[in-house]
Amino acid sequence: MNKMYQLLLIISFSSFFGCSKNDSDSLETETINEDTENKQDLDFLTPNYYSENNTVFQVQVDMYIHFARLTPFQHPLMDSAGNIPQYSIPSNGQFGAGKGPTGTSEHHAAIDIHPNNTSNVELYAAHEGLVNIYRDAEKYRHYLSITKIIKDDNGVVLGKLVTLYAHIDLDLDEDEAIVMEGVYVNKGDLVSKNLYSETLGGPHVHFEIRYYRAIDDGTESYYGWTNNDNFTTRSSGSWSYGYWDTETGYGFANPKNHIVE
Repeated sequence: MNKMYQLLLIISFSSFFGCSKNDSDSLETETINEDTENKQDLDFLTPNYYSENNTVFQVQVDMYIHFARLTPFQHPLMDSAGNIPQYSIPSNGQFGAGKGPTGTSEHHAAIDIHPNNTSNVELYAAHEGLVNIYRDAEKYRHYLSITKIIKDDNGVVLGKLVTLYAHIDLDLDEDEAIVMEGVYVNKGDLVSKNLYSETLGGPHVHFEIRYYRAIDDGTESYYGWTNNDNFTTRSSGSWSYGYWDTETGYGFANPKNHIVE
């Protein structure tokens, strides 16, 4: 590991619920996305992260990810009593599953959660943040996002943590007076009660965690399987993920790294 990288990077995994400023003396120096035997444990990060001689950017990303992972998460199906209904995640809905025409041109940057009972589904905020809703979105149809500003111990903004709940039915939600646009939610607040019934593969929630830079709006798309005007750089790392707009975002989080399984 680069010595300058070790000196600059301060990373800790002291607790799922986060560490206090008093814990900072015990922080260890580690890489967030260091190579591992189990590639499925890694996040998807922008190709710039893997570039040689790009240590400053790696430190910037890892510092952001460290503080983002200190945000307490809960399972999106878990109610206030701690109950989680039965569900499954099919192989093609796992994080890192091959997608696109060849099954290798893009990889699934989320998990697809299929509740056993799709007629009575309640989705909850995995963490606190500001909700925005979107209709007629490419690949997602309806979805909502929860955005949390990530800061360091000194209050410096490092980036935005954005969690997506896709393939929901916002029209049915609004019929039930669930109107979330512009609402600031706390972890565990109800955000949706309806999955879209005609989603390919059956009703399910596509649960996605995005890492954005501080200067990003937090709404940009930066990943796809086609090489077009927006996505021009092939990604690198442990998978060949797809094409990226390297001027936007830091990448996608593996939900298991935020204790969502």
